[in-house]
Amino acid sequence: MVTGSLVVSVSVPVTADGDVPGAGDDGLGRHRDELRPAAVRELLRLRGAGELTTAHVRLVADAVGVHKRTVWDWLAQAERTGSVEKPERRRFTITDEVIEVLADYQGNVKRAHEHLVRVAKKAGQKPVGLTTLHDAIARDLDPGFMAGLREGIPAARGFDPCFQRPQVARNEVWEGDHKQAETVVMMPDKKPSRVWVTWFEDRGTGYVMGWAVTAGSAHRGSVLAAVRASVLREGPYGPAGGLPHLVRVDGGADFLSKTVRRAFGLLGVPVHRVRSARHKGGIERLNLTSMTRFFADLPRYTKAPRLDHRRRISDQDLPLTFEAFVRLLGEWVHTYNTEHVIERTGMTPLQAWQADPTEIRPEPSASELRAYMLESDHRVRKITSHGVEFAGRAYMPEKGVGRIGLEVRVRWMPHHTHEIDLYSFRGNRYLGRAFLSNEASEELRAKVLLERDEHSRELRQALERAAERKRERHLPSTQPELPVRALRMTEREARAELDGTKAPAAPRRRTQPYRPLTPVPAAWKRPGQDLDYTASREDAS
Repeated sequence: MVTGSLVVSVSVPVTADGDVPGAGDDGLGRHRDELRPAAVRELLRLRGAGELTTAHVRLVADAVGVHKRTVWDWLAQAERTGSVEKPERRRFTITDEVIEVLADYQGNVKRAHEHLVRVAKKAGQKPVGLTTLHDAIARDLDPGFMAGLREGIPAARGFDPCFQRPQVARNEVWEGDHKQAETVVMMPDKKPSRVWVTWFEDRGTGYVMGWAVTAGSAHRGSVLAAVRASVLREGPYGPAGGLPHLVRVDGGADFLSKTVRRAFGLLGVPVHRVRSARHKGGIERLNLTSMTRFFADLPRYTKAPRLDHRRRISDQDLPLTFEAFVRLLGEWVHTYNTEHVIERTGMTPLQAWQADPTEIRPEPSASELRAYMLESDHRVRKITSHGVEFAGRAYMPEKGVGRIGLEVRVRWMPHHTHEIDLYSFRGNRYLGRAFLSNEASEELRAKVLLERDEHSRELRQALERAAERKRERHLPSTQPELPVRALRMTEREARAELDGTKAPAAPRRRTQPYRPLTPVPAAWKRPGQDLDYTASREDAS
């Protein structure tokens, strides 16, 4: 019979058979160490009260899965040392000096061990073993710390847990990024090239709002083209669109350029730069999904399995043309938005977008959006008989009649080079648009020809009016004048002229002296008056 009471304030899991799970296994050691202090503390209390019996010891031994002699040893050791905790084993631990050695060798444990062996031999000490060093590193240093020593802080952050972002509504947050297509495509000039995809994803619904494909390398124009495709809701874009409340991007120079920031500023959309890629996980997940669900199925996939250290199984495939790649990407994005079910929402992106009742900010018109995103290289170009030369192609101005030789500045919408906007180089006056001359529609050709006829008609009218004014101005000199009859005198006037009785003509000059309007002061001397020089000399002497 057990006398006294034994209360151990710990909970021990018990299986259906009544056994302690993992008893006798190595994995229970840490759990046993956690149970030991409470159990030993209770046994010491019972011994101090004179109530400790073997039954109490056996009960604790069964609870923690050890022999009762082990429990007696715990009790004796606690009375001897005064501590109920398990004594620390004397073993090799990682110190600050060891961490400095690991940092010097960039996390290379083998080289760090060699350094520690050399230092120990010089000091006449027993060196630590390589296995012991590995065990100490696994026990005292976390994997993220070792990854940081090897590759730096960004690699260490990959081992940190992340908080889950709160759920947001549609168009509340967009995330944008560039993704290099893991395939080779054939450009129109018959040269193989890698292409980049620039896209934006709505964080709330997972909808791919818009995208743009750039040959060579992505640039700020790629971002502007993707923004335009994301905002517009009219065909061929949409149905999703509108203006977001925030755009989240990484530190890429293209997304943070002045042109892109100005475009977002005109739209009233703030741009937030994240510290690392994991802070925009939605678009990064889209990049990974495109790798496994789209790029991996294309010919000339650059991540295909290798045949040896040089060749891949897709190296002999014929590459897609650039136009075919753009078409297939558009089809995949449409399938992703309408058929791919996202685990986070349990719906397709389109269903999540349509189910969200959040009001959509009205987007600007296509013309306003185009004005916000025009680019220019500020180069001087001239209108020639073939139009305007830009990017190796000829563009015919819609208002270019009579303007050959005029210096202009070209502005264009990225990824929409089928048309450009012309501005006068001096004065920056808008001159209208110009379209590819070899792709001009019949409507544009008729408009240009009509403007040419109208220009000729206005010029002809101006010339005819000038000729008429010239004829009127020189009419007295070009036509003979009629003779003017001499003036006749009356008989009375003739007799008076002969007799000399005609009144004399009035003199041309005045007989009276000149009198100014204002009176002349008395101290002034009038011209022609004699001065008394003698009196003046006497007064002076």
